[in-house]
Amino acid sequence: MKKSNDRAGKVIKILGRFFCATLVKRIICVVLLAFDVDIERIQGELGLSYKSIKKYERMLDSSEYEDIIHMGEHNRASELDDFKDVIFAELDSGAYHTLHQIAVMIKEKTGLERSRNRIQIFLRKHGYKPLKVGFFPCESKWGKTEGFLQNDS
Repeated sequence: MKKSNDRAGKVIKILGRFFCATLVKRIICVVLLAFDVDIERIQGELGLSYKSIKKYERMLDSSEYEDIIHMGEHNRASELDDFKDVIFAELDSGAYHTLHQIAVMIKEKTGLERSRNRIQIFLRKHGYKPLKVGFFPCESKWGKTEGFLQNDS
């Protein structure tokens, strides 16, 4: 029994270099299912739930067997996305120059309190970045990059 556990650990380590842990477990589970290994044994060795194993077995037996290695997107929607129209309308007015000012505006308009780092990530995700125009901080502002990129062509 110890020898098989060592072997399984080595196989997981080798596959872990190329795939994430979830895909490694899926691949090993599917291979074991193909060789008719008992489901309880697969559960115990890989730590997968009975529901997951049955799902992989069902996928393996159907035409969607290639979807076993497909990892879905697990992005949580930001609460700021619900208010992005209000936020971007305020930003486009040009009245805000720093992340602190933007954070205060978001707190006033939406009631959501976010760190400056989170706000910066949110703005960059939607195409905004800080634009340095002059030597003084009051001359810089946040703006949409598309307008500036079109002029550079």
